[in-house]
Amino acid sequence: MQSQQPKEESSHAVSLKINDQMIHHNPKYELALTKETLDLQPSKRMNASIVRFIGIKKQTSDETLKKVTKAMISLKRFRKVVFDCEECYEITDQGLKSLSDSLERLTFLQSISLNFALCWKITEQGVKSLCNSLERLSSLHSISLNFEACSKITEKGLRNISESLRILTTLKSISLNFAECGRIADQDVKSLSDRLKRLSSLQSISLNFERCNKITDKGLKSLSDSLQKITSLQSISLNFGKCEGITDQGAKNLSESLQKLTHLQSIHLTFGGCKRLWDFTDQSVKITDQGVKSLSDSLQRLESLQSISLNFQECKNITGQGVKSLSESLQRLTCLQSISLNLKECWQVTDQCVKNLSDSLQGLTSLQSISLNFALCKNVTDQSVRSLSVSLQKLDSLQSIYLDFYCCTQVSNQGLKSLSESLQRLSSLQSISLIVQGCGGVTVQGMKTFRESLQTLSCLRKLDIISW
Repeated sequence: MQSQQPKEESSHAVSLKINDQMIHHNPKYELALTKETLDLQPSKRMNASIVRFIGIKKQTSDETLKKVTKAMISLKRFRKVVFDCEECYEITDQGLKSLSDSLERLTFLQSISLNFALCWKITEQGVKSLCNSLERLSSLHSISLNFEACSKITEKGLRNISESLRILTTLKSISLNFAECGRIADQDVKSLSDRLKRLSSLQSISLNFERCNKITDKGLKSLSDSLQKITSLQSISLNFGKCEGITDQGAKNLSESLQKLTHLQSIHLTFGGCKRLWDFTDQSVKITDQGVKSLSDSLQRLESLQSISLNFQECKNITGQGVKSLSESLQRLTCLQSISLNLKECWQVTDQCVKNLSDSLQGLTSLQSISLNFALCKNVTDQSVRSLSVSLQKLDSLQSIYLDFYCCTQVSNQGLKSLSESLQRLSSLQSISLIVQGCGGVTVQGMKTFRESLQTLSCLRKLDIISW
């Protein structure tokens, strides 16, 4: 059944049905091909430009991939391929090779997105097969590869991808997820960085090395030195969460590079949860206020920024001084439309910190989305909620708000009352998410009153409150 075309796509998309179960179908955007119509309606399929396949967790196997890719080969004019096989444990290198052999025949391909997270049987040999095929696709503009928690992939897997980039010089977007692939080290990041800096058309880059504990400041410096040479970059997302070797020095090196990328519109950085970043017994290895200040000093120079996301979860050495530096930078970014700040378990965050942050938001009148996480910040009280409320009510363009006060034991019904009075004035609000679980002063009646007070918001489509 053919349906209305999406605004962002001028051609059809295809969904594949395997084992009589509809895997993926969005009637607003896609031309759905069931198991029966896959073979019977080639005329419809020939006009399709996108193929999407979502595997069945724990069931999809190499044989399934072989069947799907065989059917896909007949559709040689595809522009985009999306395979989501997360947690399909039965897929091995052989399945990835079957897919790779098919991909290299789709010479019109411009975009590839492959998700094999938690497919733990895949090794660097499967990645190598994929890379050999990618090198033959000269029209590629976008690549997204997710091998999170594929623990058998060694450093050779990342190096194979790096070598492929030598050929794929027209890439505009690249996303690589090797989180929890613990064998990747500084030298491997350097190999990747050396290739990235030659991609002169690159506009977007996303790298996830969470829990890759062999990566240190040295690896981050190699990456930073390369990023500053890609002046076309508009979007950067870097995740070094729980990388035990990243310190203030790494943050400083990255900061010095970021400030040279004047076309940046979006930055997402994750340094949270790194054990050594908050180890009070080792004063030489941790991200502190100094690391936050280095990043803040760079961010304030990026006047074109529209979206910023910073994750410092569990960085327990960040104090009011660090939050103040960040606040002073944010207030200068007047083009911002989206802010996400995660300070969960940053125990030294106080009401004054939240006030400084709140004051910085008041002048950001273009903001449409705010996400603030103060979970387990024991020094955050109703005063913080009131400070936020005063600022939020001045942001007329806000459409989405996410606030997390999980286990902030000094937040009570009084804080919620201030917040509700503020939110009632934001007529454009479409989504509100609030977490007050573990806030001892929040009662059932307080939550009921809060909900009822927001009924006047005519645009509100989503109201999620977690309180118990």
